[in-house]
Amino acid sequence: MATDREIFAEAARLSEAGTPFVLVTVIQTKGSSPRDPGAKMIWRPDAGLTGTVGGGQFEMLVTESAQRVFDARTCAQERFVLGADAEQCCGGVMEVFLEYCGQRQRLVVFGAGHVSEALADVLRGSPLELVIVDDRPEWNSPQRFGSARRVLNWEDGVRLARQRPADTLACVMTCSHDTDLDLLRDLLAHAEPPGLAPSGSGTPAFVGLIGSRSKRACLFGRLIAMGVAEDRVKGIHCPIGVGDTGKEPRMVAVSIAAQVLIEARRLGSSTPRAPTIDTKAAT
Repeated sequence: MATDREIFAEAARLSEAGTPFVLVTVIQTKGSSPRDPGAKMIWRPDAGLTGTVGGGQFEMLVTESAQRVFDARTCAQERFVLGADAEQCCGGVMEVFLEYCGQRQRLVVFGAGHVSEALADVLRGSPLELVIVDDRPEWNSPQRFGSARRVLNWEDGVRLARQRPADTLACVMTCSHDTDLDLLRDLLAHAEPPGLAPSGSGTPAFVGLIGSRSKRACLFGRLIAMGVAEDRVKGIHCPIGVGDTGKEPRMVAVSIAAQVLIEARRLGSSTPRAPTIDTKAAT
């Protein structure tokens, strides 16, 4: 049986790898029960259990609840009467808390300029996985973006941004309007853009473009002329950011960070979820 230390270590390993799982914790017991409060286990649909909260029919019921929590990407608190629910002779009552632990939302920033550098600093410690994409190694360097994942190829960056569309936000803010245009075209494509291997991906849930209203009008018109559907083009957020915080790079970054975090929270809360509390009545 795995110790708490081993369970915590496995949870950290899975989180670092971006592998989703459900953490189950016994939070209360009454009467005779196979485990005490604080007992933990990890459940994954493709790898079974790490640890145990009691075994037998009770644990089978808990894993069924874990599957529901996993599918809904939510949390739940459940109460089991071991005699009535799990047909176990000990006859106690156990309450467990089930917590979905999944992949972090991803922010892909195209462009490694001054605003991007400030944005990476502002978002340091945020719940977002930050990816910086730029083909200039002297700009997209570990010295400037040490806490972010760095991609030195535009095509690989687009592929990454389209990999998990529901959990991904993209900000296009390169040093070239023509590069911005090409990136937006590829991010908004219904199918994989030319040269990218099919992966069942799609347009990120949020696409933002740095720039003025005149840049917006120019690039939006060119995208539509290139055949990109008008409704998809109009879904681009430009100018990106909330309010007018000034033109100094860090102030622009603060504005962009605010919008990105607000959008990330909105996207996360819009995922269909099961009720937070699902309590079984004692019989």
